[in-house]
Amino acid sequence: MKYIKMTALALGLSATVAFAGETTLEGKLQCQKCTLKKAKKCGPALVYKGKDGKEAIAFLTGDGAKSVKHGRICKPNSSVDVKVTGKLDGDKLTVAKLTENKDK
Repeated sequence: MKYIKMTALALGLSATVAFAGETTLEGKLQCQKCTLKKAKKCGPALVYKGKDGKEAIAFLTGDGAKSVKHGRICKPNSSVDVKVTGKLDGDKLTVAKLTENKDK
């Protein structure tokens, strides 16, 4: 019974995320300044494939963006494979959840 409740709760939370206008993207987390040369200050950015199949960049904001230590991405040509869930507004992605893809 305990597992049924947990499964129902997980499904309910997944549906809430989907209905809240959030999206899930997979790609490489890189430094805005050091690797991408798109900003004056260091910060995380997600490089992913857009709807048209071309490379797109989303600048990460919010507390969830701090879950990967910046030292891991703040070197030229370095990146971390991630899956990010959040609200995409233009080129800004407010992070609700960020997980590392360890299998890549």
